[in-house]
Amino acid sequence: MRTSVRITAAIVVATASLMAAAPLAAAAPSQPFSQGPAAVSATGDETVELTAAEAAEIQRIVEEIHRDLAQDSSGHAEVSAFGAKGEVAKKIVAALKKSPKLLKGAILKAKEGKTAFDKWMGDQNILVRGAYWAAGGYAQSEVIDLLASMVS
Repeated sequence: MRTSVRITAAIVVATASLMAAAPLAAAAPSQPFSQGPAAVSATGDETVELTAAEAAEIQRIVEEIHRDLAQDSSGHAEVSAFGAKGEVAKKIVAALKKSPKLLKGAILKAKEGKTAFDKWMGDQNILVRGAYWAAGGYAQSEVIDLLASMVS
């Protein structure tokens, strides 16, 4: 029960953040999310800027993740909940793969551990960050494990 309340609260916060930013984005001059070719540093510490195409693809995947999380919190058995969380983790990694710079930074930080990855994730795009935090502990651990096993 507590987990489903936490997931629902995280989804509400992420949705509210996106809705609050929509009027600002509409008023802003149209330009891509990236101001130029920003390379990920060797440590992967910086915020990764996304192009409009990357952001659109990530948005599509994040919407799928939110639908999956909403279905998961509807009271299915624990076994199916873990399976659903594993699928959510794979979708979060798929979202990170939409931006090569984002993926590279994520892999570097995942190899450093959960604390470093969580700190790095806190500086990233609201779409990815919201999906990651809404997913909860098990899915977050799966994301880090999947990324740490990849070659950067």
